[in-house]
Amino acid sequence: MRSYLLFLLAIFFLNACKNDNFKNDGNGLEYKFIISNPNNRIATPGEIMEVVMYYTTEKDSILYDTREFTDKFKIKIKNPSVNGGTIDDGILLMHEGDSAIFKVDAIRFYTETKQEEVPSFIKKGDKIIFYIKALQIYSVKEYFEKNKQQQYMNEKEELEGLQNYLKISNINAKPTASGIYYIEKKKGYGKKPTDTSTVKIHYLVSFLGGEIFDNTYERNEPFEFQLGKNIVIPGLEEGIKLMNEGGEATLIIPSKLAYGSQQYKIIPPYSTIIFEINLLDVK
Repeated sequence: MRSYLLFLLAIFFLNACKNDNFKNDGNGLEYKFIISNPNNRIATPGEIMEVVMYYTTEKDSILYDTREFTDKFKIKIKNPSVNGGTIDDGILLMHEGDSAIFKVDAIRFYTETKQEEVPSFIKKGDKIIFYIKALQIYSVKEYFEKNKQQQYMNEKEELEGLQNYLKISNINAKPTASGIYYIEKKKGYGKKPTDTSTVKIHYLVSFLGGEIFDNTYERNEPFEFQLGKNIVIPGLEEGIKLMNEGGEATLIIPSKLAYGSQQYKIIPPYSTIIFEINLLDVK
């Protein structure tokens, strides 16, 4: 359903952009409101806005799309720019519930707003087109209060899901001090990894529901990396250091030691994940 609604939003914006009637702020910002809610809360510098946003070239090549990460992307509302005409100035025109299209000078966007080198495909006079739906606006205090309540509910739901999984799977292992569950499947008799060892592993990783989302066996390509370099999630590193070369183990890793409270690629926030590990080599 979420994907379908976002698809409809994209079609809605696309059709609207084909029409003219853009207004100009006099400093190079062109804008058009598709949905306007002038009586709703307006964007104020220093506050936080939840949005759906993507921006493209004039040839419709998508340069950035918040929908790839989350359905509620957060932005800090900035002060108006010194010279006007930027996307920050456009956002300040928005109210909660508004949907709008903004066109800004592409070179200024990269040099002033992003403060980075202008890509080679951008030429003088080009525009970047923003499509933004303002979902909700919060003061910093409101945002953190909301997050605190939501975090409690999410953590509670994750814990209940984990406990249910352990019960159904007849797993009696106790968690480590940090919170991972280590279940030895095959004892290894080789070297034990140190904090800086280079290890080679085969792994299969899944959600509690059983859906596998990464698998080195399928690729026939073991993963080699050095411990202590923050290359992998903390729970995986901790679990590997409990093993010996040649061993196999299951690691059940809560989100606080995995990918946390933010969406990471296909991994939803507050996801407990399960690694099936084969420790092939320790150097």
